[in-house]
Amino acid sequence: MKSKNNNRGGINRVVLILLVLIIILLIVAAVPVSRAFRHQSEVIGCEQAMKTARDGLIIEYLNRYKEGSVEEARGTLNDVMPAREKICPTGGNVYLIKNDKGIYEPVCGLHDKDKALCTRLNASYALGQLTEARAKLISSGNPEPESVRITVNSKKLSCKRVKEEEMIHRGTDTTNGYKGTVSFYGVAGDFTFSARYARKGMGNVPDGDICYFVYADKNYCAIWRSNDGWSGDAYEVKK
Repeated sequence: MKSKNNNRGGINRVVLILLVLIIILLIVAAVPVSRAFRHQSEVIGCEQAMKTARDGLIIEYLNRYKEGSVEEARGTLNDVMPAREKICPTGGNVYLIKNDKGIYEPVCGLHDKDKALCTRLNASYALGQLTEARAKLISSGNPEPESVRITVNSKKLSCKRVKEEEMIHRGTDTTNGYKGTVSFYGVAGDFTFSARYARKGMGNVPDGDICYFVYADKNYCAIWRSNDGWSGDAYEVKK
């Protein structure tokens, strides 16, 4: 009898362990499914918001646009949908791009299907944010920072100062040593970005100005040099 009870107790413990393992496996399997569902719902929500904004811009364009400028479009979008920067439910940056009919359309830098376009828009925005934030730090008496914190698509991004150009020309998913979204910049007259180097290769920018900038997300990379503007695989995609 005692032997049978021990056997039953052993079997019960094995069954319990197996049940716990099954539950753990189910939870682990459910996590990516839940994330995928949440991401898809965010994309759909953003698409609906962009459509509403786009329709509003078209209607207002037909009714009251005079100059067809981006300033007019921004003002119109603020009237149609207040708090424009929060149109995307997850905080993606909203940019205005003129279509072939001369009407500005809203584009989400986080969810738009054209990922190369997203990279280009976010990179240009990031460079502007970096230039402004760095200038404020230096004008306040701070030395040249090692990195500058900015915000892109409602997420903090550290733009790191480098001694030489980074060996990155594609998205971080296809480049070893990088992960997620990264950003780097170089200053004329600093390290290998010397005054001589700047005069020859960086568009004759004054010492102390940003002469090199790179922004890369998981999909694409955008590189800016003061002598020849933007490049990188985000600009090599056929439009």
